[in-house]
Amino acid sequence: MKKTVSILLALTMLLALLSGCGGKGESAPAPVEATPIPADAAPAATETPAASSGKRTVYPLTITTYNYAKEPVQYTFEKAPERVWAQNQDNIEILLALGLADRIVGACGLDGEVREDLQDEFAKINYYDHMPSKEEVIALSPDFITGWYSTFSDKRLGDVDFWHARKVGTYMALNSACRGPAAENPQTVEHECQDILTLGEIFDVQERAEELVEEIRTELRQIDEFLADKTRLTAAVLEDEGGTYRVYGEDVLGGNVAIHGGAELIAGKHGENGNIGAEDLVALNPDAIFMVWYDGYSVGDVDYAGDHVVKLITENPAFSSLDAVKNGRVFPINLSGIYCSGLRTLDGVLAVSTHLYPELYQ
Repeated sequence: MKKTVSILLALTMLLALLSGCGGKGESAPAPVEATPIPADAAPAATETPAASSGKRTVYPLTITTYNYAKEPVQYTFEKAPERVWAQNQDNIEILLALGLADRIVGACGLDGEVREDLQDEFAKINYYDHMPSKEEVIALSPDFITGWYSTFSDKRLGDVDFWHARKVGTYMALNSACRGPAAENPQTVEHECQDILTLGEIFDVQERAEELVEEIRTELRQIDEFLADKTRLTAAVLEDEGGTYRVYGEDVLGGNVAIHGGAELIAGKHGENGNIGAEDLVALNPDAIFMVWYDGYSVGDVDYAGDHVVKLITENPAFSSLDAVKNGRVFPINLSGIYCSGLRTLDGVLAVSTHLYPELYQ
């Protein structure tokens, strides 16, 4: 009899423990509505632990993004977004590569053709050749908008607080000027990787996001290992603005991409973000020059898109004494790989490394 009672008591205690473990938790908090973070706080990309292979997103998920005043703000996702507006090439291509074409209700802002491996996915989405009005985007009933800093100007979709108040999450690409002046907030390849990882976490596709980022990081490691005991060639990354040259230096993504590609930047040191003239370039005399171009790029009335951009240096008599000209080291580099580059970041890195160190790829 005592044995039977003891068994019954044990079962009763076990059932009580199981009941306590299986009870309902507290209800999930509502989305945070554009709460500014103090200026002296260092914003993290997310407030959840860094994603790792095979990890699933735990919702509610709070991320840090920015408003149009360039202040960090937080937004909480109760679940993965289902209706997305994607603005600009990097965001569109990242979402497509993450397998999220079916979530995109509208997109706009391509600078050129979508990557060849993503064109089938791109054909599935609702793409606008011209930027629609704010009202047209509202009519699409998005629950998430990812874009650049410029996306949220009054002339486009308006500041993020408008959307957050309507339970529409937002995310600004970190290198799109949303963090403030580049001299104080340098733009880096790592920020491009973080954009990919954060979008992967928001949509609970971290493993795929990590694969995309690892492809970039693997190439960077190989370049660093190759150059570990070598002297790097000096280079300048320039855009002809009609008489003066915009420098993509250490503080901006174009310069950081070039550094990761193996260049020793000779122009645009930290804090030096102004244009240079022809005489300055001659005095610097870099080993190599990378000339920036994009679709429709022209100087004056002449189209210099593509490989034609190198003529701005090689066919200018003022630069005939440059080592880069004499040694055939003036190369084109597309803007898509050096500004808010997303998946194109690797293209930008390889545009530098393959030209400077072709032996690495033989």
